[in-house]
Amino acid sequence: MISKMISELFINAAVIIATISIGNQILINKEITPFSPLKLRIFFGIASAMLGMILMTYSIEITPNVIMDLRNIAILLSASYCGLVSVIITGLVLSLFRLLFQGLTFASLMAALNIILISICCAFTSKYMKKGREQWIAMSIYTLVFPTLTFLITIRNGKLLIETILIYWISTIIASIVVYVYLHYIDFLRFTYQRYKEESFRDHRTGLLCVRQFDKELNKLIDNLSSYSIISMLFIDIDYFKKVNDLYGHQNGDKVLEEIGKILLSSTSSSDIVSRNGGEEFSVILIECPRDKVLEVAERIRKAVQEHKFFLLDNKTINITISIGVAIYPYTVRNIEMLVEQADSALYQAKRAGRNRVILANNEGTVLNEN
Repeated sequence: MISKMISELFINAAVIIATISIGNQILINKEITPFSPLKLRIFFGIASAMLGMILMTYSIEITPNVIMDLRNIAILLSASYCGLVSVIITGLVLSLFRLLFQGLTFASLMAALNIILISICCAFTSKYMKKGREQWIAMSIYTLVFPTLTFLITIRNGKLLIETILIYWISTIIASIVVYVYLHYIDFLRFTYQRYKEESFRDHRTGLLCVRQFDKELNKLIDNLSSYSIISMLFIDIDYFKKVNDLYGHQNGDKVLEEIGKILLSSTSSSDIVSRNGGEEFSVILIECPRDKVLEVAERIRKAVQEHKFFLLDNKTINITISIGVAIYPYTVRNIEMLVEQADSALYQAKRAGRNRVILANNEGTVLNEN
């Protein structure tokens, strides 16, 4: 009897772990919180209910007349991750399934009431208590207390009552601990995955998009190009950056790059595509920005860098400048495929003309500003 019960408990635990693992793979790119989109919270609530229903069908036999299962773990999962809306859905679905699964008996009615009460308590706990160990412990207590009260009402045999409560408490506590530890591990994997994903398209030094992501974003713009599209490219290069590394060391050079990244972000809007294209080269793509406004942005960036005091590791300050080449589709270039090449050519003209200036690409290489 004991070996059979342990085997059934193991099956329940395996079902829970497998479901969590599969769910993690399905939702790996989603932010699962009580503030997630409503559709995601509803989906999570239904998925958790399905887990609970599977656990009900693989119930654990304590005695020929007494069975238990780990359906309440599904309620904990729903409440812990997606909060009130999700867990209420989980509770309602599970309670209805419990009534349909075993019919309208006193035991099934008590079980359905248990599910509803646990779901409500978990819903409010998830709303008013921060996610973590304390929240999980509080919700786990509900899964122990309410079924125990039901056992006290429905089981008349004293010995069977004690045996049932003891087995239920031990099984539920062990399952709760195992699931919590595994969830902690899953959350760590999700965090690591998200961090590596972020690093795969962002430059680790400046936090700007990397050159690979720059290419992807530009290709998206080209693919979605319309007859009304205006796309502007700013190619930016730090003047005499090699001297900064040679005179002050690469660590200070890295600090300069970080500061340049901050200046670029603060001088552009959230819709602009700001990238580090390698070394001391940066780029900004402006979408649907009028020609005069593009030149204002370029000049604002150039001036911000020129006036910024760059602090070194020893608290000394230096000043640096940048050169910017600008190309605008369809004004300076008719073929969008030539936009990058033309912006790069304008940058080259700016550096040949003495640096610290903005040049708009055209046949003459007009200098817009120089200091």
